[in-house]
Amino acid sequence: MRRTSAHATPPAPPTSSDRASRARTRSFLPIRRILCPVDFSEFSGAAVGRAAGLAQALRAEIIGLFVLPPLFRAEGRTSPGSAPEGSGVGVRSALTEDLHELFRPARDARVSVRARIRTGECVGQIVGEARDTKSGLIVMGTHGRSGFQRLVLGSVTEGVLRRAPCPVLTMPHSMGRRAARGRVPGWIMCAVDLSARSVHTASYALSLARSLGSSVSLIHVLDGLGGPRMRARWQADAGQRLHEVALADGPPGCPVEEVVGRGRPHQVILRAAKVRHADLIVLGSDDQRLGSTVTRVLRAGAFPVLVVRPSSAGRKR
Repeated sequence: MRRTSAHATPPAPPTSSDRASRARTRSFLPIRRILCPVDFSEFSGAAVGRAAGLAQALRAEIIGLFVLPPLFRAEGRTSPGSAPEGSGVGVRSALTEDLHELFRPARDARVSVRARIRTGECVGQIVGEARDTKSGLIVMGTHGRSGFQRLVLGSVTEGVLRRAPCPVLTMPHSMGRRAARGRVPGWIMCAVDLSARSVHTASYALSLARSLGSSVSLIHVLDGLGGPRMRARWQADAGQRLHEVALADGPPGCPVEEVVGRGRPHQVILRAAKVRHADLIVLGSDDQRLGSTVTRVLRAGAFPVLVVRPSSAGRKR
């Protein structure tokens, strides 16, 4: 790997396109609301802990959400033959109490928490709640059995990642309740492919790092073939372009290292994150689909992963 410093050379004077990009990326933060969908399983524990830590550091509100299956109706009725009429009201009341109890540590830390119950198809309701509340971030857990470990098409986490109107932070099932309560990322690994969306992804990671007092490793991975001279030329070009991405939104305002690696992207990213004891990996994805690198990093289930989509990155929260 080659490392460079984000402060090695002064930035070029900003162009009109640079200023437009900066205006968009400045709107990433502050995050005022964090949506945290839960299912009361052990996989929700890590998500609740991370949401609480971020909300406290960012002075944001948490919206704790549980989605009931479609058989429950808002007026308290259920589908024929499933349960006595009116039982839905009692279920909702009990679930609301359970939500308040689950998020008690956040409230003890003086974080505002709202408990919400929605009824319907899970992915649609989570995405709808994020839109309705103008949430700036979704924090949710993944399940080893039905999530990315087996790449089950249509899993809740995958569906939310594809359709969410804001960035989504997934907490791997392997962390369980080991995620330190109140902990915020100290070291963020942000991987970019130097495509058009890279500025959005990097700017979001840097904005988050500035707000949390974190450090950032900005990494690009070369996976092409070629002779030594060709590879050296590619590496030098990638280093320069990576430096431009780091400065696209102005001075980073936080400690940054720039890294150009070589190999299979997901393997290099995961290895670099492990070496640096990263607390979070930030990746970008295209609208409506998840790239192979994003999917493979998520499948590994080794780190919390925050996915930023271009269509959702520049909206004010």
